[in-house]
Amino acid sequence: MVKASNPFIDRLNHKDVSIRRKAVRTLFEMDDPQNLEAFHSLLSDKDSWFRSKALEAHRMWASKIGISSLEYLANHRSIDAKRCAANLLEEFEDDTSKIAEILLKQDDMICQIKASKALIKFDKEGKYTEKFLSSENEKIVSIALSSKVITKEQLIESLEDKPINVKNVALKRLQDQNYNIDDEILLKLIDEGVEGKETIPFAINNAGKCLIKIANSNESKIIKNLVLELKNKFNSIEEPVIQLLIENKCHIVLGRWLQGRKDTESDKLRWQIIENEEVDEIERSRLLERLLGRVNEEEIKIKSRELLESTNSELLKIIAHNLSTAGD
Repeated sequence: MVKASNPFIDRLNHKDVSIRRKAVRTLFEMDDPQNLEAFHSLLSDKDSWFRSKALEAHRMWASKIGISSLEYLANHRSIDAKRCAANLLEEFEDDTSKIAEILLKQDDMICQIKASKALIKFDKEGKYTEKFLSSENEKIVSIALSSKVITKEQLIESLEDKPINVKNVALKRLQDQNYNIDDEILLKLIDEGVEGKETIPFAINNAGKCLIKIANSNESKIIKNLVLELKNKFNSIEEPVIQLLIENKCHIVLGRWLQGRKDTESDKLRWQIIENEEVDEIERSRLLERLLGRVNEEEIKIKSRELLESTNSELLKIIAHNLSTAGD
């Protein structure tokens, strides 16, 4: 309710622009949310300065008054007013569905996106989740995937005939819900261009063909993410997943997973990779260089001397020589 007794509110309609501007500034200084309604008329003012101040007043005070304060904005003919209402939806903890439904009908992407987020947030029965999943706008589909009431079946269906970004979001939700996905589906998604980062957790859980395909990827980012996930999950070479990688000669991934490990079994595997002439020379040299911090160990010196005699790589010979003579 506007405080009609406030003289500065009456001055908002004064013929003198300077008096009107001073009234606006004074009302802002008073910082009384109950004066917000007085700014409604300024939303249609010919002067852009007054229109901007009317929007600013709503941004300052609407959340303090309540959701009803957005109704005038949402129904206003100005797109700026509608967008202001849309952007304010997230500031309310109470159900804003009524206002969001108004904004969803607008032919404006900002209004539709913000309204979709609000409707999904309060979608207890799944009505809007189902509706938005069939939207032609991938942003709105992605918003639907964040629904608290979305089912596993809906998430799985979103992995088919949808844009890559939508599939990535669906995979992330499936992971958050601890759902499993068959390797057959994962392999198809990878072939379609879905990010390896999103498929890695499922591939590790399945410990099958998909994991091997990811481990043999030529993309450094994917390998980095896979190694990080393996380090977080496994500490022993005896783990079935690590054994699977060993059996399939995934040396690059294994070499990076071994970084920082000093147990006997890890050292044995490390030297097997270093001594394997079929493994990429740079990867082998990195594994060898990481042993420079262990030059005081006699076993390291012995293995380095043996490598020096057996390898065909000049790069590895240099590193092996440094290791075998360190401290001499």
